[in-house]
Amino acid sequence: MFLCQYPHGGSPGQRFRFEQYLPILEAHGFEVRQEPFLDAATTRIIHQPGHTARKVNGVLQGFVRRLALLREARDFDFVFVHLEAAPIGPPLIEAALFAMGKKVIYDIDDLIFVARTQRENRLAAPLRWRSKVAWTAKHAQRVVGVNPFLVEWARQHNPDVRLIPTTIDPSRHRPPPERSPTKVVTLGWTGTRTTAPYLDVVREALGELDRTHEFALRVVCDRDPGFMLKRYEFIRWAEKTEIEDLWPIDIGLMPVPDDGFSKGKVGFKAIQFSALEIPSVVSDVGSGREVVEDGVTGLVVKNTTEAWVTALRRLLDAPEERRRLGQCARERILATYSIPAQTKSYLSLFQDEGMTS
Repeated sequence: MFLCQYPHGGSPGQRFRFEQYLPILEAHGFEVRQEPFLDAATTRIIHQPGHTARKVNGVLQGFVRRLALLREARDFDFVFVHLEAAPIGPPLIEAALFAMGKKVIYDIDDLIFVARTQRENRLAAPLRWRSKVAWTAKHAQRVVGVNPFLVEWARQHNPDVRLIPTTIDPSRHRPPPERSPTKVVTLGWTGTRTTAPYLDVVREALGELDRTHEFALRVVCDRDPGFMLKRYEFIRWAEKTEIEDLWPIDIGLMPVPDDGFSKGKVGFKAIQFSALEIPSVVSDVGSGREVVEDGVTGLVVKNTTEAWVTALRRLLDAPEERRRLGQCARERILATYSIPAQTKSYLSLFQDEGMTS
């Protein structure tokens, strides 16, 4: 049983952390069931301002569904908890699972144990109960961390911690059929409204480059962050076209602010770009240097305007270097950050001595 926050396909984190492995588990003889906390209607409004009564009702209904699941959870060998069984309150559901003797696999791909209040969640923020992350990690059978920072944090609480990075499906994340050598070079970024503020790291650098170089900026997101550049294109994110919308990008951007929260990020933007043979320029913060090998699969830079301008200018002026870095980047992703590369490790999460699969 997989416990998560959103319905199937409703969150990039869920899709790339565990949903794409569900068919693989089934192919190896497991029966799997995914149970979201929020229903589809609540998911559509949960990150929008207002709708307070509907949000509260949706959360209450989520708790009702979770409590009803406890009886059914007895029939499952493992319960996989992605981040938290419920988005607010103490770990009541987790405590009940532990009391039942269930084998809980706890998956952490973000620093949810660090307080971070945003406009959309300011009312719920005081109820988040951050201490439950460490408590759940301590009592789980094993913990899965998305990067070395989270793995080391989890090992303070649990001896059985596995590193499994977020992965892509190489059959879906394919390079574009061709790249036109004559078109204007396109810089690109993709993300959500929660990470869109990270673009502030490069706003000044892009503005400076806009005065000296011909380039376009393409942003794929659920909210337009707005840029005053000569060539700027906003594409509203859609799962159906998310790969094709990235294909026109020649240089991927992954700016990350130098703060404590960013240490828990996996660098998925760079993983996506690299899988598409798009070289990335990434901040030397968090997992940037783990995903991108500086000068080999992309460029890793300090968060200064001068460093970003220098790196972007270098790639804007060097099409052959972009091509070389992009090809090497995909090779690195296939070797480490792809489903085939991590399938064996993923299956091992659900294999104990005396059990067969």
